[in-house]
Amino acid sequence: MKSRIISFITILFLISACSLFQKDTFQGTWVLTVKGDYNDTIEFNVGEDNTFSFVKSIATQGQNFDSRFNGKILADGTFVCDVEVMSMKVAQFNGKVNYENGSGSWSGTGMGGNWTAVKK
Repeated sequence: MKSRIISFITILFLISACSLFQKDTFQGTWVLTVKGDYNDTIEFNVGEDNTFSFVKSIATQGQNFDSRFNGKILADGTFVCDVEVMSMKVAQFNGKVNYENGSGSWSGTGMGGNWTAVKK
């Protein structure tokens, strides 16, 4: 009986330790709110290697464009993301994030604005 209690306590400790460590990582689902010449809310996932890549259809100038977002978060929280349409870079997002939120600016050809991000 005593060994079962010790095993149970050990398992609880390991489970809680894993959930604590998960908070100190950029990995997970983020929501990016874009403001400026283009406004949108974008949800995306950051992988274990702190990179992300996804395609989103963006409506601008009366047309829809499939836009590829490729980015990374460096160890110090520097956020960099390039946006490509038809394999051409059309915009870049730069800023800083911590393990919970962040902000920065974005710019493209004749366009720009700010962004904020929150980790879900």
